[in-house]
Amino acid sequence: MALADATDKNNGWAAALIAGTARPFIVTSAAVAEATHILNNGPRALEFLERLVAQMHVEDPAPVSVLAEMRRWDKSMDYADACAVLLARRHKGAVVLTTDHRDFSVYRVPFVSPKGEFHG
Repeated sequence: MALADATDKNNGWAAALIAGTARPFIVTSAAVAEATHILNNGPRALEFLERLVAQMHVEDPAPVSVLAEMRRWDKSMDYADACAVLLARRHKGAVVLTTDHRDFSVYRVPFVSPKGEFHG
């Protein structure tokens, strides 16, 4: 969401990170849904997200696996986070790009956030 919202305090961080990364990007439908909701389905935001997602590979873990992962964390993990965690485990060398440092520092998958990173 930070990348799609120029007023977000993490917009510059997200833009620099995306521009400086040559790796392919994977996004889940859950993350896109979360972004559209947070951005209030604004027409400009939707256009930006459409262009951005068109450059990414969309991959969704099986819902049963996502729900099992969420259950493992006892109400502290949302659906989009569970999808990201499962994909990070599935793809060797994958790193989650997130502004949610607090939650991802608990999930123990490689991530990068504006507040730091973990590469376990």
